[in-house]
Amino acid sequence: MNSDFKLKQFAAGSCLSYILHSQSDALVIDPHISLQKQYVDYLKKNGLVLKYIIDTHTHADHFSLAAVLKKIFNAPVLMFEKAISSVADMRLKDNDEIKIGSASLKVIYTPGHTDDAISLYGDRKVFTGDILLIGSVGRTDFQNGSPESMFDSLQRLKSLPDDTIVFPGHDYHEKRSSTISKEKTDNPFLKETDKAAFVHNMRSKQLSKPFNMDNIIRVNQKGQAAAIEMISPKEAKELADKNPNVKLLDVRSFNEFSEIHIKDSINIPIDMLAGKVQELGRSGETYIVFCRAGTRSPMAADMLLKSGIHSVKAIDGGITAWQKAKLPVIKGEGVISLERQVRIIAGVFILTGTLLSLFLHRAFIAVPIFVSCGLIFAGVTDTCLTGMLLMKLPYNQKSYKSKVGGGTCSIS
Repeated sequence: MNSDFKLKQFAAGSCLSYILHSQSDALVIDPHISLQKQYVDYLKKNGLVLKYIIDTHTHADHFSLAAVLKKIFNAPVLMFEKAISSVADMRLKDNDEIKIGSASLKVIYTPGHTDDAISLYGDRKVFTGDILLIGSVGRTDFQNGSPESMFDSLQRLKSLPDDTIVFPGHDYHEKRSSTISKEKTDNPFLKETDKAAFVHNMRSKQLSKPFNMDNIIRVNQKGQAAAIEMISPKEAKELADKNPNVKLLDVRSFNEFSEIHIKDSINIPIDMLAGKVQELGRSGETYIVFCRAGTRSPMAADMLLKSGIHSVKAIDGGITAWQKAKLPVIKGEGVISLERQVRIIAGVFILTGTLLSLFLHRAFIAVPIFVSCGLIFAGVTDTCLTGMLLMKLPYNQKSYKSKVGGGTCSIS
């Protein structure tokens, strides 16, 4: 099977997508709603014809651009045969081959995260969607997910050549690719060989659902996502400076906003936006939406558009891109992170116990020993009891409420 192709990776927040091409033919994998201009520009610059649009599964945490690209390029959308979709034109089966130019990709049915999930393999590269992430895997608690199926799917991926490069559908730790060999060594989920233990571990996880999940799934299944105008941070600032009716709308959490924000921006966390839509609509103003890096803002913009507020744009790359463009921000104190709170408390107990054992009674040496054992336990199990207790404090619950309200597709 000839599978020699070139690829370009795109990122929108934690979401990764890809354009693969051979000769003049191209396909896009998991296109993100905020990246229309980037895809179009890349295809045009390289003289490529978009032959296929592929969603590896029905996404629950972001809108797919598949329906929009389908209209622009008159290219078919490919999904697995089990996918509930009115957008898909071609239905894929396990072991099917997708040809572009002189190259081809093999379809590997990899259910577990969802029951319609596939991976794509060719040229010693595998595009795993949300089934296999770097150092982790996708969660299995919605969309007919199954830890049993997840385990079996991982075994199939584990059988690929060790030097196969892994390109996932998400990047939560600033790592854009890996290899099967590295994941077999470092990824605890891929290392697990006991299916019963794997299933128990997956079922024991209690995770918050992605924000607006049911609506996102519905929109993706029906292809109802509208193209959102993305503008650069510089363009956003110029528009806001020139026109007082243009408002910058920050949909990050209160805690994120308190740490750093743009002057005169409005802060409405995305999980509270639905309750403010009517108020925003009555103002007749134009809104430029942004978040941290570009994942939440398209969802927020879509909510506003569907509510009848048509003067909506989104900042490409969010406040992260705004800072990279060296545009002014206001930095605040914010709330001390849980990790720092744990370090401070551990340090205080160790220091106090040590001093008391030296100057009062030797028995106090048990305090730093106990804390040290707790830190070792937290490192080995990735479970921090101190952090859990701190989260119950009123000021932490208030500060982290909107962050915890929206989950990701990762089990970790």
